[in-house]
Amino acid sequence: MDKWKQLLGLMLLAALTCPAERMGFDTDWKFALGDPQGAERPGFNDSGWRTLDVPHDWSIEGEYDKSNPMGGTCGYLPAGIGWYRKTIAVDPAWKGKHVEIAFDGVYMDGTVWANGKKLGNRPYGWSSFAYDLSEAVQSADSITFAVRVDNEKQPSARWYTGSGIYAHTWIDVKQKVHVPSDGVFVRTSGNNVELDAEIRNVTGKPQRIEVEVSILDPEGKAVAKRSLPATVGTDGVEVSSFKFAVPDPQRWDIDSPNLYTAVVELKVGRITVDTSTTRFGIRDVEWKPETGMWLNGRVVKLQGVCNHQDAGALGAAVPDKVLRFRIEQLKAMGCNAIRTSHNPQTPIFYDLCDELGMLVMDEIFDGWKKKAAHDYGRYFFNEWWERDLTDWIKRDRNHPSVVIYSVGNETNGKVGQDLVARCHALDPTRPVTSGHSGSEYMDVFGVNGGSERVGWFDDLKTDRVFIGTENTHTWQVRGFYRTKTWYRDGLKRGVYETPDLTEVEVFTHDWTDAAGRANRKQVFNSSYDNATVRLNSRQNIEQLRDIPNYAGSFRWTGYDYIGEASYVHGGWPFKSFMGGAIDMANFEKDLFYLYQSQWTDRPMVHLLPHWTHPTIEPGTEIPVWVYSNCDSVELFFNGKSLGKQQPGKAWDKMQCQWLVPWEAGELKAVGSQGGRPVAEKTVRTASAPARIALSIDGAPLAPEGKDLVQVRVTTQDAGGEFYPYGENRTFFKVIGPGKIRALDNGSPIDVEKHFEAQSRIAFYGLTRAYVEATGEAGDIVLLASGILGEKKQVSSNQVSIDVRQLALRGNPPAAPVEVFYTTDGAAPTVKSTPYTGAFTVPLGTTVKALVVVDGKPVQTLEERFAADEGFVWTGEVAAANAGGDQAEDAKLSRAKVSAKGKGFHGKGYVDFGSTVGAYVEWYQENDGDAGTAELVIRYSGKGPNRVGRTIKLTVNGQVVEEKLMLPNANDWGTDWKTVTVEIPIKRGANTIRLTTVENGGMYIDEISVR
Repeated sequence: MDKWKQLLGLMLLAALTCPAERMGFDTDWKFALGDPQGAERPGFNDSGWRTLDVPHDWSIEGEYDKSNPMGGTCGYLPAGIGWYRKTIAVDPAWKGKHVEIAFDGVYMDGTVWANGKKLGNRPYGWSSFAYDLSEAVQSADSITFAVRVDNEKQPSARWYTGSGIYAHTWIDVKQKVHVPSDGVFVRTSGNNVELDAEIRNVTGKPQRIEVEVSILDPEGKAVAKRSLPATVGTDGVEVSSFKFAVPDPQRWDIDSPNLYTAVVELKVGRITVDTSTTRFGIRDVEWKPETGMWLNGRVVKLQGVCNHQDAGALGAAVPDKVLRFRIEQLKAMGCNAIRTSHNPQTPIFYDLCDELGMLVMDEIFDGWKKKAAHDYGRYFFNEWWERDLTDWIKRDRNHPSVVIYSVGNETNGKVGQDLVARCHALDPTRPVTSGHSGSEYMDVFGVNGGSERVGWFDDLKTDRVFIGTENTHTWQVRGFYRTKTWYRDGLKRGVYETPDLTEVEVFTHDWTDAAGRANRKQVFNSSYDNATVRLNSRQNIEQLRDIPNYAGSFRWTGYDYIGEASYVHGGWPFKSFMGGAIDMANFEKDLFYLYQSQWTDRPMVHLLPHWTHPTIEPGTEIPVWVYSNCDSVELFFNGKSLGKQQPGKAWDKMQCQWLVPWEAGELKAVGSQGGRPVAEKTVRTASAPARIALSIDGAPLAPEGKDLVQVRVTTQDAGGEFYPYGENRTFFKVIGPGKIRALDNGSPIDVEKHFEAQSRIAFYGLTRAYVEATGEAGDIVLLASGILGEKKQVSSNQVSIDVRQLALRGNPPAAPVEVFYTTDGAAPTVKSTPYTGAFTVPLGTTVKALVVVDGKPVQTLEERFAADEGFVWTGEVAAANAGGDQAEDAKLSRAKVSAKGKGFHGKGYVDFGSTVGAYVEWYQENDGDAGTAELVIRYSGKGPNRVGRTIKLTVNGQVVEEKLMLPNANDWGTDWKTVTVEIPIKRGANTIRLTTVENGGMYIDEISVR
């Protein structure tokens, strides 16, 4: 009997000696849109489904369409329900183990099955979660996973979210006695390290083990080690706590992100049965109301940005390589902090921030109640917030990059107190803040746009640390310029003044003319840092630098993002928000270099605007700005010095400015330190676009395997000078084992499909191609071709055809390239005119071309040159009907849109007919403080034998006026009047509703809130 006991003991020990293993589970999922019945069953026929790798976002793969239910709020992309399936063989070594499937992110409302058994449901699209597979592993030789993702109800957020398994998936194989994935908690102070290790026992009987913890320095050398015995009860959990003193620690900091590793080993005797590794940083963080955040004994201002999840054409499923590039790009700008607005990012984001030295304000929720029509706050928050918050804190609390938590954005409620208390219970080492939500409960006072208001700092209390959680809001389009200052909605109340640069507007190039704008919001904004809500970026930089108790500022935003296009930018064709310092295609705007000049030390100069102005009268003075961190800057025009200037500390002296009379030529800015030139920037007047240049941004393709690379396409003239108005189409073809993943250009109004597109127009001279290696061996070459010329022939009727090849992996082919073209609309063939050089065409011509490589046709190109093509050169900022928020675009109940009559703004107005209880409801976003605003209602109508007609006014569900009188106009639908009423408005999301209280009501054209 003793021998059998010994044998059983040895067998149990053998079963426990395989180390824990984490395996990537991203490849070869089956996917289908729709909601087929029975798709969770193992035997379901998925042979017709598409095979793909995750991370995956099906929404970004679709077409932009004005009728898509996401609407302008989420960027006009498709949503819906999708299914993923994957079948695997069970490794015999997994038998008797604890096995989990883990999802880093599924948006949203994901339900998971294994062999037809439901494992669970997770509504919140930004939570990471895992399910126990041990039973399925033990009872079967294969497992079929099915994941149903429900993002059908729209909008499900106030910005673009994506849809699907947008983050990594994993299989975790552990012993029955193990450390859970989130079971280690590391804290540091000085050179002291404290660690709690959670040990879980699912063997069905008590277990006695030894817990050994080793601390490894950044080079992998053990600098501390300790072990403790532990007894874990039947199906129980035990926590072992350790304290270490690390000699002369290498501290984690923004410029030296040193990472240590804690290795937790569970041992039976001398045999290791489970191993868990956790990276952490040794750093000290203090928060002081008078001076803000202290990192390792010095004040560090949070020079931050807010960012959403998406990356333009890549949607929410951002490849790790692109995410790293973006964080590095922000670091190069001088940014040292990111607010994860308004939800947790994927786990890899925090790993990268740890590695790169980027601080994080880790935010979990947008609202604690409904903010978007079908969001988490409406359906799931009350039931799920504690589970989601707990899992989030335990997932992220070991990251040294995370220095503060945020639990909400422009929302309210007593639940804020519970949220903060739960954060403190799970992690007492970090303070909690919010974007002006439940502020009375927060450790750190966070305020969004309200902190931009004139005089706000005069009344700021010093009982707590203060952070501008969304400050500042400025909007700018890359490559677009205006000399006249623009304020959102034309409002100047409570704003800091930004003077006009010239008395008369200098620039006219625009995306459309007045007749082409549906409303007053559909404008591009200037890159001079003169388009703002309340204060410009330079004023914000000055305040953050000079106000001691201003701990940090997070501009809205670091990158442009899809969504919030209706309320902010007037809706279709605007699809995205353009407040970033960098556009959606990862192209830097001029604003990027302003921050770089103020927040970095490496000598730099940046000059704006470009110097190609074919429609500006010679001699017109153009404000030329130079951003630099050098001691002095000298500007030269055609080799002649225009003088030296010193960049100043005051906001309006941060840029060096010269008024330079326009004529073609060369501008060169030279920055000097100690009298010695150390940086320079040159721009020249470009002639007609004639060629394209291909280059790689970030890391190149890996030598083998699957990978992705970012290719920049630059429009140039014949001499290689950048042509800043480039809008010709580039056609792409990948030769070898690769494909186009997506195309982009950073435009907020280009609504062509991104995914696997084969061509894209340039936007202000730049185009982006994301090229993917599919994994097979072989050289990969990108072929890019275009027919180039001025679309409207403003200064030239010359057309050029250019074909370029870029070796992405291996060597470019030596095959000859030929081009044949037509100008009469006919399809080009090898018998068409051979291209030998630039040629001229009249307006109204469509040029088509055939690209032949090594004797084989590979591309057909097309470009039209006409007066109705491309952007305009006589743009007017105002819309033809410069109105407010149109009633016909709002939410209607028992009312209809009519366009009979005249004088209305937009495309029509709302007619209530003779219905009582009909309504029109608008959504309004307020990024400032709660308070009062003026509501202006534009209407038409005439009540017979009375002075007017009444209507009920409701704001956020509260009746403001039970019977608001709208006095008679002279007629119905031809004479329009306005009435102004004061309304309460809260922070964040607001709804304004007009409801008929009689048999019908006045025609409603629009509202304006000011």
